[in-house]
Amino acid sequence: MAERSALKELKRQELMTLRERVERRVKLKPAPKRIKRIAGVDIVFTGEANKIHVCASLLSYPKLRVLEEAIATDEMNPALHEDLGNVVYVPLILSVLKMLKQKCDAIMVKELPLGNQLPLSGYVGVISGRPTIGISPGGGGFKRIAKWEGKRRAGIVKIRGHRTPLGVVAGHMTTLKDASALVRSCVAGTRIPEPVRNAGMRVRAWEREWRRLNMEGGELERLD
Repeated sequence: MAERSALKELKRQELMTLRERVERRVKLKPAPKRIKRIAGVDIVFTGEANKIHVCASLLSYPKLRVLEEAIATDEMNPALHEDLGNVVYVPLILSVLKMLKQKCDAIMVKELPLGNQLPLSGYVGVISGRPTIGISPGGGGFKRIAKWEGKRRAGIVKIRGHRTPLGVVAGHMTTLKDASALVRSCVAGTRIPEPVRNAGMRVRAWEREWRRLNMEGGELERLD
């Protein structure tokens, strides 16, 4: 038991250090002109099993053709999340991005509720060294991070043909203006940019299958 507690505390300290370093290294600057591949990231939770599922979907740009995908499942620690926030999910996101065989030129991350935290896109961008954009389908919740070092960092982006706007975050190595333009250019038919939409569809299908194999079968066995 003592050994497990020591390992848990080590992870906690590492995540706290990670959070502090990221806050100092976030940069907002014009996005690169040449982008050929964009990775979209989405997350799904199976709360009753304390599991987190992450998908990274790599698309070509500007044709938005799916090139490859990577998905992984890991343990979720509610107590650690309560203490440290969304940074606890960053290591798994980065691990899934590394599973992609081709390198991405930019990353779009579906943001989790922020509260008083840094956006996931900031963490992922700083550690991966890639321009990173946060997407919030709900369209808001960014009051605390609306500005960063005097620069506009997050805002509402209207998508043509849709009433509900998107919340967009300039996570790292991009400006809100460039992030908004890139998001609009990745919308094809639906309101959600294709890299994030495809990752969302894939990870939800994965979670449903994981649930069927690991939970529904177990429940049936207990009933028998």
